[in-house]
Amino acid sequence: MIKVIKINSVKVYGESLYTLASEEKTEERILSELKSIAELFNEHPDYVKILDSPQIAREELMTILNEDFFGKVHRYTLNFLKLLSEKHMVHYLEECLGEYEHHYNRENNIHIVNVTTAKPVKEELLERLVRKLEEKTGGRIMLKKHIDESCIGGIIIETDKKRIDASIKTGLENMERALI
Repeated sequence: MIKVIKINSVKVYGESLYTLASEEKTEERILSELKSIAELFNEHPDYVKILDSPQIAREELMTILNEDFFGKVHRYTLNFLKLLSEKHMVHYLEECLGEYEHHYNRENNIHIVNVTTAKPVKEELLERLVRKLEEKTGGRIMLKKHIDESCIGGIIIETDKKRIDASIKTGLENMERALI
């Protein structure tokens, strides 16, 4: 039950921060700051444990956050970190960032496309793929490249709504099913 409440909170917090940022026209800045902070937290997991700790007095946690972030990030970003710390949810920052980024991408017509291949693909081929997808969607495309040697060859293209699997592995699996 507690996990469900936390996950719902993550969605609400990420969306609320995005709404607030968009009213102030600071969406891109806050997105950038959240990404940097998430990276920092990944590099320093003990810092996250401190900020999440119920044993440390609230005032002390706020002092730590002010010392480390005041004047370096937007006040909404700092206040968001303080809120997460008060709720002992700093370890959910990446999930909140994901929700924030989802709203940012939707509002800015940005589509995330995952491309999986057995080995790295030439940049010119990826650029052609991006151009084609941008023509089809009328939006901006952000490619996330993945290497999976089990594909054997070919390509898998995934978006929120579609999956195009043109990998040799899937072709072989389909052939095997047809023969059985």
